[in-house]
Amino acid sequence: MSQHTEGTFTSFDGLEIYHQAWLPDGDPAAVVMLVHGLGEHSGRYAHVARSLNDAGFAVHALDHRGHGRSEGKRVFVKSYDEFMADLMQFRASLERQHQGVPLVVLGHSMGGNLAVGHVLDHQPGVAGLALSGAALQVGSDLTPTKLKMFRLIAKIAPAFRPEGLNADAISRDPAVVAAYRDDPLVFTGKISAGLGAALIDAMERFPDRYPELALPVLVMHGTEDQLASVDGSRALAAAAVNADVTAHYYEGLYHEIFNEPEHDQVLADLVSWIHDVIS
Repeated sequence: MSQHTEGTFTSFDGLEIYHQAWLPDGDPAAVVMLVHGLGEHSGRYAHVARSLNDAGFAVHALDHRGHGRSEGKRVFVKSYDEFMADLMQFRASLERQHQGVPLVVLGHSMGGNLAVGHVLDHQPGVAGLALSGAALQVGSDLTPTKLKMFRLIAKIAPAFRPEGLNADAISRDPAVVAAYRDDPLVFTGKISAGLGAALIDAMERFPDRYPELALPVLVMHGTEDQLASVDGSRALAAAAVNADVTAHYYEGLYHEIFNEPEHDQVLADLVSWIHDVIS
């Protein structure tokens, strides 16, 4: 029987950031810092945490600022560095709590982007980086002209909200889509231009830095992901020449591979990889 805990910490700029943990019986063999995606919250990963607990791993997750139970304007940041500061503060608390235990950073979608950004700047002490449907490449619909206009909007009116996510694209399971739409902690409105621009800037910075990754990396992506291009994951896998990369491209799966009908296999692949990383 795993133990569930929750709490908050105060960010550098005074926001209360919610976090929760799922802890296995006994001492954990690894600690997983789980970084959730855009508009959602950490509570949507309870089933992922249970699978990891069953394997003997502790799971800790925060709700990003402006998401879930955390404070802040909904789905908005002034800069990418705000996300990075929160993750570093959170990670430091986990390392104090679990001294000497291997740390794995697991990010989904936007969380995959943030996980890459964090690990590139703070790689020492991370045993492995796992990515699920990571948002690592600008969509082909954003032409150079559109990108220029988007950045101009983000600079002038960062709180402007041009578009949102298509909930139907998260999973082939209608029950998952319905639960997502009905979840009061999920933000289903339009995304702020400021946050979008911050992610796009990171996507464009990352490729030149992929060779800096020198640790085990797990890339997982559904081939029919319409929200985060699988090409971004393939590009990381190819360019991270100094990392030990394991890649799983799940044929026909949508964006949320942990919530697809085949999620048992996806979770088994994740657990097996973590075991290999810490062995």
